[in-house]
Formats: sequence, C-alpha cells, structure tokens
Amino acid sequence: VSSGASNKFVNKSLDYDVVVIGAGISGLYQLYCLRKAGFRVCVLERGTGVGGTWYWNRYPGARFDSESYSYAYSFSEELLEEWNWSEHFASQPEILRYLEYVASRFSLLKNIRFSCEVTKAHYIDETSHWKLTLSNGSTVTTRVLITALGILSEPTFPDIEGIDSFSGDSYHTALWPKTPVEFKGKNVAVIGTGASGVQTIQEIAATVRHLTVFQRRPNWCAPLNNSPIGLDEMKDIRANYNDMFALCSESHGGFIWTLDPRGTFEVNPEERMSFWEDLYASRGM
Repeated sequence: VSSGASNKFVNKSLDYDVVVIGAGISGLYQLYCLRKAGFRVCVLERGTGVGGTWYWNRYPGARFDSESYSYAYSFSEELLEEWNWSEHFASQPEILRYLEYVASRFSLLKNIRFSCEVTKAHYIDETSHWKLTLSNGSTVTTRVLITALGILSEPTFPDIEGIDSFSGDSYHTALWPKTPVEFKGKNVAVIGTGASGVQTIQEIAATVRHLTVFQRRPNWCAPLNNSPIGLDEMKDIRANYNDMFALCSESHGGFIWTLDPRGTFEVNPEERMSFWEDLYASRGM
C-alpha cells in the first residue's frame, strides 16, 4: 500500500488507522508492514511482552517442529544475516529471544500496548470504524481491525470433576509460569498427548519420581533427531535462503520439504522399507 493511499485512508478523529490484536509472529509482521506503508497503527497485546504463542507456551520441551531458519522472517536481508540459530529445531527460549530481537531491531515496541486485553469489538456502520473495549474499561477507535490471535495461545481445560478444587500443584502448558518448575522427586500426571503433552513428557520423564500419562488415543511420535548448528553450517543455510523461502511458498504447510506423490503400495516392499528407514533416521518430523 502506498503512502498516498494511506493518506486518503486517514481519519484523524479516530485513535488509529489500523489496530492489530496480538503481538505474536503475525502481529509483529503486520505492524512492520503497516507502519512502513504510512498508517497510524497500534498493536494491542494482553501479555507483557511480544512473542504470542512463544510468550505464553513456556512449558518444558517447547520447541519448533519446523526447521528454525524456515520459520524465520524473510522480509529483511539484514535480519537474515544478523541472526544465528543454535539448533535446527530451536527451543522456546531461543524463539522468544528472536522475536524480542526483531521487535527491538525494527523499533516495533513503541507501537505496541502491552497488558491490553480486548474484551469487545463493535463495528459502527454510520462512521465505518471499529470501537474496541479493553478489560480496564477504556476504549480504542480504529478504521480497520486485524486479529492476529493465532490458535495456540488460548488454553483448553479438561472437563474433569474436582479440577477446580485440586489442592496440589497444577499447570497448563499454555499458561506456564515464567519461573522454572521443579519436578524432581514428584509424582506427576500429564493429561493429553498432543504436541504439547508429548514435548512435556519427554522433557520431564527423567526427572520426576513417577510419571502417569492419561490419553484418549495413543499417539505415534517419530524422533526429532535435532542437532546444533555451527557457524559454518549457518553460513551455508544463509547462502540458500532464497531457494528455501521459494520452496516454502509452494510446499504443503510452508515446509522446506515436499511430499512424495507416490502411494504406499506403488513401490515394492524393499524400496518402501528403505524409504521409511531413511525418513525415520533423518532430521525432522
């Protein structure tokens, strides 16, 4: 969007031209692009820092299931040159540091209001604008509203009798405390074996006194085969960024690999088993 187009768009009687809800990966990128185009933009974030999913989900074992470098922003050559990933599948602390670096590097923080939870959004037809109500009772007006809420930051609690009155320590992966949780010598139960449950289980299993896992259906998990990234390998990755992002834009799910189009039984058993063994031993999901 050109600056000229943004000038026609401006309504000075409103607080902002555009409001974005959420300072996660998408919200930060929206802020960068909109501000560059000349809009008066603000991001409203209910947390106290940037990161979105990677701000809230601090549970043990939380990490990328996509290669770190493919998950990174591609809008800035300078950013790609400056940031070194330490692992092929980075852990939550490193991911959060990366997003905090991006917010600082591009001076995004001045356009973000933290501890601001939007409780209501009302569109007013007569004046073609949005009126947002925050949890503290204040209001914000904007011409355009963009929701960058994501799908992984809102906790879902199991409907179990007595869960509200449980007297022991209890934690939710999406609301994990910022301070470390000590599991050594404790009896621990984990409910659920989705991605968060699996990552938590394998991280704490060697520490707890006894671990009980409750699951409705068994989950099958392949080894991640993660490994560190040295400076020489990071240099090679940088040299291939353009090709990698081009592949991500065309592949299923934005991954740096493509699906094999052959059906399971279109190849002979020996070739099939060899193919599966190679995949199982290789890096990635």
